[in-house]
Amino acid sequence: FFSISQIAIDNPDPKVTLIQYLRRNLYLTGTKEACSQGACGACTVMISYYNHHQKKIIHYSGNACLTLLCSLHGMAVTTVEGIGSTRNGLHPIQQSMMENHGVQCGFCTPGMVMTMYTVFRNNPEPTQEDMERALEGNLCRCTGYRPILESFKKSCPCGLGLCQQSAEEKKDLAEKTTVEKPTPEKYDKSQDVIFPSELQKSAELSQKNAMFVGGGYTWFRPISLDKLLELKKAFPKATIVMGSQTVVGSKIRNNALPSPEIICCTQVLELKRIVQGTSSISIGSAVTFAQMEEFLNGVLKDMKEKECNIFSALLEGLRWVGADQLRNVATFGGHLMSVGPHDLQTLMLAVGAELNFISAQKVEKKITYEKFMENGIHAPDSSDVLVSVCIPLTKQNEYILYTKQPFRRGMDYAIVNAGMLLKVDDKKGTIDTLRFCAGNIESKPCSLQKVSNLAKGRAFDDKLIPDACDVIIDELKGCKSDSLKYKISLVCGFFYKMYKQIVETIQSTKEKTEFGLTPSLSTGAQYYDVPNPEAKEIVWKPIPHAAAKSLASGEAVFIDDMPKYANELSMWFVTSTKAHAKILSIDPSAALAVPGVVDYVDYRDVPGSNMYGPMVHDIPLFAEKEVSFHGQPIAGIIAETREIARSAARLVKVEYEDLPLILTIDEAIEKNSLDEYVASHVSGDVDKGLAEAEMTLEGVIETGAQEHLYMEPISALVVPKREDKEMEVFVNTQESANCQKDVGHFLGIPFNRVSVRVKRVGGGFGGKALDTVEASGVAAVAAWKVNRPVRLIYTRSYDVKTTSKRHPFRAVYKAGYTKDGKVTALSIDLFANAGWNNGISTFVLELGMLAMEGTFDIPNYRGTGRTCLTNLPSNGAFRGFGAPQGTFIIHSIFYDIAKKTGLSFNKIREMNIYKEGDRNINGMVLKHFNLPICWEDCKTQSKFEEVSKEIEEFNSKNKYRKRGIAMSSCVFSIGYPFLFMCQAGALVNIYLDGSVLVTHGGIEMGQGLFTKMIQVAATVLEIPIEKVYISETSTVTVPNATETGGSFVADLNGGAVMNACQILKDRLQPLRDAMPEASWEQLVQAAYFSRISLSASGFYKSREIGYDPKKQGEGEYCLYNSYGAASTVVEIDCLTGEHQILRADIVFDVGKSLNPAIDVGQIEGGFVQGVGLMTTEKLTVNKSTGELTLYGPGNYKVPGIKNIPKEFNVTLLKDAKGERRPLYSSKGIGEPPLLLAASVHLALREAVNAARKDHGLSDNYQLECPATPEIIRMGCDGPIVKKVDGIKENNQSIKF
Repeated sequence: FFSISQIAIDNPDPKVTLIQYLRRNLYLTGTKEACSQGACGACTVMISYYNHHQKKIIHYSGNACLTLLCSLHGMAVTTVEGIGSTRNGLHPIQQSMMENHGVQCGFCTPGMVMTMYTVFRNNPEPTQEDMERALEGNLCRCTGYRPILESFKKSCPCGLGLCQQSAEEKKDLAEKTTVEKPTPEKYDKSQDVIFPSELQKSAELSQKNAMFVGGGYTWFRPISLDKLLELKKAFPKATIVMGSQTVVGSKIRNNALPSPEIICCTQVLELKRIVQGTSSISIGSAVTFAQMEEFLNGVLKDMKEKECNIFSALLEGLRWVGADQLRNVATFGGHLMSVGPHDLQTLMLAVGAELNFISAQKVEKKITYEKFMENGIHAPDSSDVLVSVCIPLTKQNEYILYTKQPFRRGMDYAIVNAGMLLKVDDKKGTIDTLRFCAGNIESKPCSLQKVSNLAKGRAFDDKLIPDACDVIIDELKGCKSDSLKYKISLVCGFFYKMYKQIVETIQSTKEKTEFGLTPSLSTGAQYYDVPNPEAKEIVWKPIPHAAAKSLASGEAVFIDDMPKYANELSMWFVTSTKAHAKILSIDPSAALAVPGVVDYVDYRDVPGSNMYGPMVHDIPLFAEKEVSFHGQPIAGIIAETREIARSAARLVKVEYEDLPLILTIDEAIEKNSLDEYVASHVSGDVDKGLAEAEMTLEGVIETGAQEHLYMEPISALVVPKREDKEMEVFVNTQESANCQKDVGHFLGIPFNRVSVRVKRVGGGFGGKALDTVEASGVAAVAAWKVNRPVRLIYTRSYDVKTTSKRHPFRAVYKAGYTKDGKVTALSIDLFANAGWNNGISTFVLELGMLAMEGTFDIPNYRGTGRTCLTNLPSNGAFRGFGAPQGTFIIHSIFYDIAKKTGLSFNKIREMNIYKEGDRNINGMVLKHFNLPICWEDCKTQSKFEEVSKEIEEFNSKNKYRKRGIAMSSCVFSIGYPFLFMCQAGALVNIYLDGSVLVTHGGIEMGQGLFTKMIQVAATVLEIPIEKVYISETSTVTVPNATETGGSFVADLNGGAVMNACQILKDRLQPLRDAMPEASWEQLVQAAYFSRISLSASGFYKSREIGYDPKKQGEGEYCLYNSYGAASTVVEIDCLTGEHQILRADIVFDVGKSLNPAIDVGQIEGGFVQGVGLMTTEKLTVNKSTGELTLYGPGNYKVPGIKNIPKEFNVTLLKDAKGERRPLYSSKGIGEPPLLLAASVHLALREAVNAARKDHGLSDNYQLECPATPEIIRMGCDGPIVKKVDGIKENNQSIKF
């Protein structure tokens, strides 16, 4: 059943996932496919079934990308389309998302909506903690989460508790309600998702054995253990499926199952039982984690002793396994039988659990979990089935604890986890038994027997701890694992925490040692001026995103949502498996023999030029003789479906001859693999300044790479028009004109035969600029060859592994300064890892250098920059374009100076900051230099001095928790240096009904550009905003558009829209003078009959003087500067390295905001993306192969809802003065706020240095960026870190 409509499928293919069926068979495209890893939540749907044993309807959220269609037999699925629409009325949740500005690019929005819809169906009054927990499985790369959470904060979104009620119940409830809230009459009946009565009345679908045959597989769904054993006897190699099909689904797609039979055990009643006895609890292997939690919470309510018992330990383990979407389907047995992240496996080993198997011959077998681990995590016999797990209950004087450290709090795997069982010897008052187990260090959890032997008979004192740590290190130091020092330090820290907690419980200690982070929930405030609602201007008002309704309802169309053409084909890449090698031969014969494969393409099929590039055409569309990075496209397979194309592409045989590999900046410098361009920025005499300085300091500061991880993968659909060589290109690009130009080059046709159309982009951040040329070009060549439409949708893994990243920087500096902190000279040698091709790296380097130079007045300065060429994907544009790295570097240098001098970090920066009227290094006179105002306002609003004292007191009282506070600022240049980029066009058409269609060259990718342009048009024409519409961006209507980036797109295109509208307004003015009482519609009609053109083309250019980086100080580098300041408070766990941001205060100068709500959203989203750069987002590369080790949100950790500031305050600078702000006195906003996240890293340095101070270390520790838990923990130092320092690392991967 899909939204109450019954669907019968003959011979369903067990390979088909729910998301494939929804999108391709039912054309329900609101459910988005963003990762296919179950790690982002964009595909969340509500799944419902009737439990005939409990006599109730069960609703749960699930990931459609992991759910195999066959597993839904007898169930109901509700998608975002089923709860509300723009035609019939939005559901209150959808409406709330729109009104509270929780929508930006909107690709994640349907998943967010369905997650919360399911929550409210199950619980009409959830707490904020419930809501935050539910959203842990949903990622958003745009908003920073705060407005999304704000949208859901009410206990029931409709305000009446209507979400669970039938239409009749709603009416009764409304009649009894006196509070003025939405009425049932306004609540459309179509928004009620009614559970199908057929499933409730009849048990036939859910309680009968089922078998499906299709796609080369046979799917069995038995309902009894007897039937399951019968099937296992008949098919001993059959694959057992429990709940979450992550591993099985992957094996099916890769044809890796041992046999074509699959047995789904989700309806086997004997496997779903939970039985609590007097000495143990038996949990069926098919019991889901969610069902376990529900049961255990119910049991725990009635227990007096909740600390340190098995139920608390189990709940702690369950709480942090995946997210609700996974916990709802993942089963206990499936988890314990897997070889993935250990989590509860470690706890089962610690408590001495017992596994109950039964053979196909019905012979029962009991095996301890320890023995099971020793046997290699598989059943005693291939035909055996795990029935249940027997977990001993906590006995008197027994204590059990479990803990885990993830890369980020929220949905994540464990870096390391541990479980401890301690039994007291009553007579002696000593330790009788201590079992301590650790997981995720090797392929299976390990029980540290030497620790147990050491602890037996010991007294309950702290003397055991250092001895135990020594033994732990001795037992684990030989393990083959990356980050071994850190992992062993975690195990030691876990032992310390658990042992202390248990001992303090035994001894009834009143003041217990505080471990971990302070629990807190998210809150925030936004401050900005709102104009008089009666004012005629539409600009300056916080109106919702223009497409919010369509995005929230799932109706908004992205590339892969477009209906399939009748003769459409799909394609996929043949990619390099080497990072640097010569291509010796290519053999596609095996791929071409696969049924459904249509053709093969490579460089020989490109009718025009095979080369492209932003400045120099030196990037091959298809590699020809040599590959330069792992995953580089060599060829393509064209097939009937994307699955066939992807599978067949792996069959193409490519032979290589290896060439030398360069991966790091160090290697590039050593081997002189540097681009010939040298950036040079000089002011004063640096050598003299350094020689005469009272004090000098040298250092090295580095930043890492960052993946864009936009929610919508790169996508292209190219349609040959069959006439005059026309090609229609649908691509989610930020560069429509460049895609048009390059497709023309590839195909050897005039640009006017190529039309590029972009409706919207599901997040870009710079990553959908140059990278989309590859996608549109390859698809165009394929479409040209077969003369049929071709669709190319990147997989998340390919997107992450092969597309551009933020450039890693290394700055080698020497600073000269006075004793009171005035910096008199600074020399910086900057290196950027460009990847295999220089591309736009020179420009990123230049802007990074200018960011280092834009805030502080240093009389003697020299900056030189070089780009390093390595065998990694070519790095490119990313929000901030080098400025985040430059800002981080310069503030880190001043931090080093502050620590060296012992002076206040804030005062040193305040002493050196530019002043009004100063001339900066590129020759710009700083008029209306609002940075000091932002800084002082931020310092005041954050109560910086007061909070600093509170933190100092907190740190003095807490040994294992430390806090830090720091401020940072940013100066960001708005307006491209090159004049040819500072232009834009627009076309505005007025139709006879008075409606207005606006077209311009900017791309809507979540930043609210279309909304702002509509506001501009409505304001100039003095008409209601509802009259104005923007459909898409197209090279047909506006040619030669400048790329959407640089935070300048609203200025440029807004100027063009304003110009076009003003032309129309001037044309209509004589009629307005003659007809002062006429309505807008009457005015338009009169113009038509007077033969006045109702169409106008607008044009805008921002300034007349450009800038040449080679001629420093001459010309105008930009139009104006954007300014901001942030203050951040963090807290760290000194034993694990985990951190949280307790508070962030931001003050930003956006001029007079065109739309305050949108601009606040950009500030919050940019800052949180910067938080990822500073903390969780670490990219690594296999040092042997050059392949990125990360494949998507499953193991690349962007911030989730648990990682945003707990208190998040944003203020738009009031009465911001300025000039050269032509678009209603506003300023660009998209990129600059990301720079302020440097304050997070600086605050973490403060916290780490506070921890080091406790250990007698007064040095200024150079905290690596990103500051992952490993970096923070090892930076805190202490006895444990010193003990592990001698361990030899076995790292197979290196930082990108």
